[in-house]
Amino acid sequence: MHHLGILFLILAFWTISSASAASHGEISYAEHCGDTVPESEATALVVKHFDHISFRNGYFSGGAGLFSQVDTSAVFAPPSVNFQTKSLHKTEKNGTLRIQAAMTLFGASQNQRQHRRRFSPHAVVEEATFEDLAGFWSESTGKVCMVGRGVYSDGQGKSILLSAVLILNLPTVSNLNTSLIDGEVEILNRVGEPNNFSSITVLAYYAPNPYHFTIFPQATSSCSAVKIEEDSSEIEPARACPFLFTQVFRIDHKNSADCAEGSCRPLGKSLGFTPRFLSLNQIFCLENGSINFYLDFSNSSSYPYDMPMRPERSLVGEAYWDRQRKQFCLLTCRVINADSPEHPHVGACDVGLTLWFPTVMTLKERSDVVGRIWSNKDKKDVEYFDMASIHSLNDGWNRIHGLKYNYTEADSVGNSCSNRITTSSESGHQVYPGPKSLGGVRLGINMNDAKGKRMWREANFMSVGDSVFEHHYRRKSGIRSSGAANTSIWNVGFEITKRSNPFDDDFEINELVAEGVYNSATGRFCMKGCRYPKQPGQYGTLDYESIDCEILVSIQLADLLDEDDEVHLDGTIRSTRIQSQPLYFDTIKISSSNNMGGREINRSVWRMDVELIMVIITLTFSCICIALQIFHVKKQPHILPSVSITMLLVLVLGYAIPLVLNFEALLMHQTKWISAHKVIVRMISIIGLFLSLRLAQLAWSSRSSAEDNRESWVQERHALKWCLPLYAAGALLAWLRSSEWAVLISYSGFVLDGFLLPQIVFNMAQQSKGKVLTPFFYVGIVVTRALPHLYDVYRSRSYVAIHSTNIYGSEEWDFYSTAWDIIIPCEGLLLASIVYLQQRFGGECMVPKRLRMRVYQYEEVTGAAI
Repeated sequence: MHHLGILFLILAFWTISSASAASHGEISYAEHCGDTVPESEATALVVKHFDHISFRNGYFSGGAGLFSQVDTSAVFAPPSVNFQTKSLHKTEKNGTLRIQAAMTLFGASQNQRQHRRRFSPHAVVEEATFEDLAGFWSESTGKVCMVGRGVYSDGQGKSILLSAVLILNLPTVSNLNTSLIDGEVEILNRVGEPNNFSSITVLAYYAPNPYHFTIFPQATSSCSAVKIEEDSSEIEPARACPFLFTQVFRIDHKNSADCAEGSCRPLGKSLGFTPRFLSLNQIFCLENGSINFYLDFSNSSSYPYDMPMRPERSLVGEAYWDRQRKQFCLLTCRVINADSPEHPHVGACDVGLTLWFPTVMTLKERSDVVGRIWSNKDKKDVEYFDMASIHSLNDGWNRIHGLKYNYTEADSVGNSCSNRITTSSESGHQVYPGPKSLGGVRLGINMNDAKGKRMWREANFMSVGDSVFEHHYRRKSGIRSSGAANTSIWNVGFEITKRSNPFDDDFEINELVAEGVYNSATGRFCMKGCRYPKQPGQYGTLDYESIDCEILVSIQLADLLDEDDEVHLDGTIRSTRIQSQPLYFDTIKISSSNNMGGREINRSVWRMDVELIMVIITLTFSCICIALQIFHVKKQPHILPSVSITMLLVLVLGYAIPLVLNFEALLMHQTKWISAHKVIVRMISIIGLFLSLRLAQLAWSSRSSAEDNRESWVQERHALKWCLPLYAAGALLAWLRSSEWAVLISYSGFVLDGFLLPQIVFNMAQQSKGKVLTPFFYVGIVVTRALPHLYDVYRSRSYVAIHSTNIYGSEEWDFYSTAWDIIIPCEGLLLASIVYLQQRFGGECMVPKRLRMRVYQYEEVTGAAI
C-alpha cells in the first residue's frame, strides 16, 4: 500500500504538471496559421525592414466580451492599436520572412482625462498587450500571420492572461492605393482554444518609405481651379512641412452658401455630421515639400490630432508645395471600409485643400496656417459641400519668422482707459521695462475671479510695434531689461493661454488675446481683448463661431527700481457688456509675483560681479597649481615617466572645450564691465591650457627619450583600457538622456572633476611608489573643481533662481543639482585620498593581497613562457 501511495502521488503530480504545461505552452502556429502562411526554417537576420512593418494609431472594432462596447462617435478617443516589429529573419523559403513583433490594443476612452496618459499618469484605460507575437510574412501574398500570448488589464487591477492569432494584409508596394492595412485578431483562452470573445478587426494607415506619389496631377488641377488672393509667406519646402505637425484646424462654414441659409450641408454623406475641426496625422515629409498623410475630422478641439484613423471620419491623401503660389496643394481620398465584401481600400479622391502661411496677424486672426477645403464633386451630388475656410489653432510656439502684426483696435482703445495711460510718471525716478524687451517674454500669471476661484495661466507679449515674436523659453523668468524713462506710446499685443494645463476647463477665461498701447514711462497697458466662449456640452472645446471682443485689459508693471515692490505685474480683465448679457463675466484680477523686483535685480547684479571675481581667483589658483607641478618635475626629472599622460590629456581637454566654444568672446569689441571680465577669464583659461600642454609635453618627452620606455607605454595603455570605456559609456548615457550636444559639454566638465582616475589606474599598473604628483597640484585642482558645487548649495538656498545669470558654477559646463553638488566633491576627495595613499604605500595599496599574488603568479608564468 505504501508503494501504491507513492505511485499514485507521482502519477497525480505528473498529470497536474502536464496540464499546467499545456495551459502555458506555446500556441500551435501550424494549427492557426498553417493555411495562411506556411512556416519555414529561419536563416539570416534582416534589418532594413524593421520600421517598414510597424504602425501606430490604428483603429480596431469588435472584441465584445473583452473590451467595453461604446458608441465611438461619443468618446474622446476611439479604440486604437499599435504594432511594432522586433525582428525579421529570412527563411529557407524564398519570399517568406519570420517576424517577431509586439502589439497593444487600447480600449475607447470616454473621458479625456483618461486618455492622455502623459498628463494623467493614473489613467484608467482598457489595454491588451502582446509582447511576443511570432509568425511569418509572405511577401508574395502580403499576408502576415502570427500567434502569441499576452495580458489584458482594465486599469483597475483586474488582469486576464490571453492568447491571440493575428492576421494582417500587408501591402508590398507603398503608394496611396496601398496605404491601408487591415487585419483580424482572434482572442483565445490560455489553452489555445476559441472562447466567447468576438473577433477584432484592425485598420491602420501605412505609408513607409520609399513612398510613390500618384495623384499630383489631379491635385494640381483641383488647386488651380481655386482662386485665392491672400498673400503667403516665402518659405522653403523643407521648412514648411514641419509647421503642419500637431496642428489642429477649425473649419469656418460662415462663407458657405448652405450656412448662409441657416443649414450647413454635412461635409460628405459618409461623415454624417458637420465637422468643426480637422487635423493632419502621421505626416511623412520629403525635402521638396511632398507629403503623404491621413486627415481626421472631429467635433472637439481638445487633442484631435494624432488620433486613431476612424474610417468613417478619415481621408488619406497626398500634397506638394507649390513654389509659385507659396501654398501646399492637397488632395484627399475617402476610405471605403465596412459594407464592401472587399478589403478596406481607398475610394474617390474628391476633397481638395490648400494651406499657406499668412504674412499678417490681427487681433481676430492669429493663425499660423490658414487655408481652404472644398469638394470636387458636382454640386448636384449628395456628397458635395461648399468651400470652407480653415484656420490653425495655434498659441505662438512655432510662428513663421517675419510675420507682421496689423493693429485694428489700438487707435480706439485709449478712449476706454483712464487718462493716466498717457500721463508721465509722477516722479522721474521710476524705471519700467522698455517696450522692445517685452517681445516674446513668457510669464506665469495668477487669475482670480469674483467667486474666489484661482487659476494659473501663461501669458506672452506676442507683438511690439509690427513685429511678432515666438514664446522664448529662455526668458521664462520674466521681464528683466529696463528701458530709459520716456513718454513713448507703443502698440503691443498680449495673449493668455492654458497650454500648461490643457485639461483645466473650470474657469471663465481659458484663452484671451488683446492689443492696445503701452506707456514705457508709466509701465501701464490698456488693451482690448477678445476670447472665444466655451462650447456648451463640449468639454475643453471653444465656440469658434462666435467671438467676444467686449473686453478691457488693464495691466500695471512694477517699477524695476522699487526695492519694496516684489510684484512684477498686476491688472484686471473686465467685460464691458451689461450684466444681463450671456457673455458677461465678473472682473478677473491678474497678478504675477514670480519675477524680480528692484531689490532682486540689484542683488542679482551684485552676485554676478562676485561670481566673476570668484571665477578669476579659482582659475588663477588652478594655473598656480599646474605651475608648481611643472617646477616639481623639473627638480626631479626621473619621476616624469610615472605621470599619466591620459590624466594630463583630460586636464588639457577640460580647459580646451570651453575655450573653443567661447572663442568669439575674444573677438567681440565690447565696453561693458562684465564683457571685459569675461575676456579676462578666457585669457586666464588660455594660460591654464598652455601650462597643461607644457606639463603633458614634458611627460611625453621623458618617455620618448628613456631607454626602456616600452613598459611605461604598456602601463599607459592599461589606463586607457580602463578609463576610455568608462568615459564613452558615460557620454552615451548622457546623450541618450537628453539627445543634445550641450549635455556632452557638461559631461566634459564631469570628466575633468575626476581627472585623477587615469593616474590611479596608471599607478596600479606601474606599482609605483613616491611623490610623483605634488599635493599642491592634485589637492589644489580638486579643491577648485569642488568649490563651485559647494557654492551652488549656498546659492540655491540664498538667492532666487534666475536662469542664465549663474557665472561661477554655470550649468553650461558641469552637472549641478543637489545630488551632484554632493557627489562631485566627495568623488574628488576620494580620488585625491587614493593618490596620496598610493604615493606613500605603493600603487597597489588599495588592492587586496590575494589579487596581488594572482597577478604576480600570472606574470611569472607569462615570463617563463616567453
